Amino acid sequence: MKNIWNKAACLLLASPLLFTACEKNDSGTLEGAVPQTDFTTTIKPVGLTTEVTFTSTNADAFLYQWSFGDGSVGTGKTVTHVYKKSGTVKAQLITAYRGGTSLSAVKDVVLPQNIDFVKQLLTGSGSKTWMLNKAADAAIVVGTEGNPSEYYAGGKANTLPDCQADDEYTFTSAGVFTYDAKAETFVAGGGGCQAPRSGTSEFTFGPATGQGFAMFEFKKAGTFIGVTDAPDLTYRIIDISDKSMLLRAGKPGGTVFQMKLVPKP
Repeated sequence: MKNIWNKAACLLLASPLLFTACEKNDSGTLEGAVPQTDFTTTIKPVGLTTEVTFTSTNADAFLYQWSFGDGSVGTGKTVTHVYKKSGTVKAQLITAYRGGTSLSAVKDVVLPQNIDFVKQLLTGSGSKTWMLNKAADAAIVVGTEGNPSEYYAGGKANTLPDCQADDEYTFTSAGVFTYDAKAETFVAGGGGCQAPRSGTSEFTFGPATGQGFAMFEFKKAGTFIGVTDAPDLTYRIIDISDKSMLLRAGKPGGTVFQMKLVPKP
């Protein structure tokens, strides 16, 4: 059986699922049958992540290219991909043979929800207090989603103003946030240490939109964490454990403020 290599195949290969380069005027005759591509998945939760092993059911292809549904790709007959999110992603496989290429159906891969575990890490056994990690370099950076430190790369360890380093941020499992500024609040933009802006707000909590394990938003206008010039933002938990948290305030399309926090000693 013969199949003619045509422009459609070349466009397919030139997509993000790239096997090889096609010249603009490529033409010729390819031989052999092209079987329908298919694959299976095995899902394994690992802490806050999920490992998914993808296995092609086609054994005689010479190239395998995967789209994992989260913006990343991989190659190989069997590959394992780690997802740092929950919910449903759409995966697809392209295989290449002497007779041409074959595109699988798009399959939903259902990743287990880890949102409850993330919230438990955030709120502890019922209530947990966090502080900026003053002992870390770049405790606060400012930038874009693609480069969170693009605008401001942060300061050296132990250089946060005292009136900012002593701030306490408490989250409860009931969805209540409390900011305790102690004696003063550090006001960005040259304001320095000013009267405390302590306060309380309820917050919503759920899966992150964009990068992150989860996100939360405050219901009370003007509520903030870390920086006073960025209130009323969406806060995404980029990474979290019982000993640290990487928090990103903002939205994927705009300026973001990324902060390193640790539990109160």
